[in-house]
Formats: sequence, C-alpha cells, structure tokens
Amino acid sequence: MAAAHAEVCVWNEPWQQVFQVYGGRVCNTLMEGSLADRTPLHDAALHGRLLPLKKLLSQGIHVDVVTLDGITPLHEASLGGHFACAKLLLELGADANAMSVSGATPIFNACFSGNTALLRLLLKYSSVHHPAHLRSSPIHAAAKQGHTACVELLLSYGMDADLELEEAGTPLYCACETRSTECVQSLLISGADVQCGRGLDTPLHAAVRVGGAKEVVLLLEHGADGKCRNSEGMTPLDLATDDSIQHLLQTAGPWSLSQMSRLSIRRSLGQKRLNRARVLQLPQILHNYILYQ
Repeated sequence: MAAAHAEVCVWNEPWQQVFQVYGGRVCNTLMEGSLADRTPLHDAALHGRLLPLKKLLSQGIHVDVVTLDGITPLHEASLGGHFACAKLLLELGADANAMSVSGATPIFNACFSGNTALLRLLLKYSSVHHPAHLRSSPIHAAAKQGHTACVELLLSYGMDADLELEEAGTPLYCACETRSTECVQSLLISGADVQCGRGLDTPLHAAVRVGGAKEVVLLLEHGADGKCRNSEGMTPLDLATDDSIQHLLQTAGPWSLSQMSRLSIRRSLGQKRLNRARVLQLPQILHNYILYQ
C-alpha cells in the first residue's frame, strides 16, 4: 500500500512505496524489527519540526503510520512535548488512543514529558478512563517523574488517585519512591488514600526505604499508620536507616482531636467528594483546615 506518492515525495527512492497494512495498521516495513523502521514523519514529530511534518503529511503519508512496535508520530510528538506537532496530527485524524506494543499511549508519553498544555489537548480527544491506561498508566508516569501539574490535570478529569497497578502500586506510592515531594503533597490533598500503596507495602514504607524525610512528614500528617506491616512483616520503622526518619516515626502521634476530626471528615467524603466540602455548614477557617489550605 503506497502512502507516499513518488512524483511529489521529497525523500529519495528508499522511502517510496514501503508502507503496508500490518495487523490492520499502516506500517513502514523497511528494516523491520529494528529502530530503522521509523519514518521521516516519526523523526519530524519527535524533534518538533513542524514544517517538515506538514510537508510529509501533504504528500500523503498516513498520519498514523506505525513502526512494528506500534509507535505512531503522535506518540513521538507527545514524548518530545511538541504541542504544535501534536495539534496538527490530531486535527488530521491521528488516533489519540493508539497503543504501542509496550502499552504506551500518547497521553502516557505526554505525562512522561510533563507538558501540561499538550496533555490538556490530548484529553480533548481521549478519555482518562480508556482501557489502555490500565497497562501503562499516565498518572503513574506523571507521579514518577514528579510532574505535579499533569497529575492534578488527570485527577480533574476523573482519573482515580488510588489506581493500583500490580507492579507499580498507586500513584502516591510511585511519587514516594522517587521522592517527588510536591507530587506527594498534591495527591494527599486531593484525597489519595495514604495507606494504599503496592499490596501491603504502603507509601510510608516506600518513603522510608528511599530516605524521603519530607515525604514521611507529609504522610504522617495525613494519617499514615507508622506501625503497619508489609508482606515481609516489616514496619516503616524497621526499614528506617536515617536517624531523622527514625526520630519522626518514633515520635509520631498521638493525633490531636482536631486532626482526628479532619481525617475522619476527609475519609467520609472520599476523593470524589472532597471538592464538595465547602457545602458543609462550617466557618471558612474550618473549610480551609479540612482541605489543607
């Protein structure tokens, strides 16, 4: 299936008539099975070269041409964080839900790159609830990279803050593992379950393991149980090697009555209804206290 017309193509002979339908998708089959099956369209998108991208598309190259690993030009534009290139591809019909062999989607790549404007654009063409995101979760990618604005945007579109993947755990767990303090704080304020990590291993276990003192403080402030045991029977204190973290864990609690009340109200409301806390007939100062503002 020839997607580029020989008489107008700016590329030399090797790029003519090499696109075929493979698994229902238009693929480039040159040197298949290696990185060399990438097309000039992929390279232009990855490096943000808008004019060459327009030129290639005007010559008839399919907007969703994929490598045999399932990588589309939109994947590449999203990974490079190139808003203009991604916008052009989407306007010409690029599939915002395209999934690579490894499970990555354009939204996943945008979260990895941390471009919030690009992520917002992609979310107009795709849903945070798309099944593909359970394989390579955008919110986990953003949390691992410490891209707080991307995490907050995904949550505002309804993504579950407590989505637990078998290998990665929850977004909060990922943020604790990488000591992404701002991201940890944002997830907790947004209502992420402070005890939900990876199986029995809690975010507090993760933070202690990597020596994240700031993260430990935040987790304890939001009600983390310092005495819970993971699947190996270890408490966070058992894992602590840093003196300051050991001190934090040993001196944590008991909570004040006001803190216990705040945590109880937040748990009762749950993540999805936290934004309705202001409906409660309470003074402004108490609203701010409940919402950690």
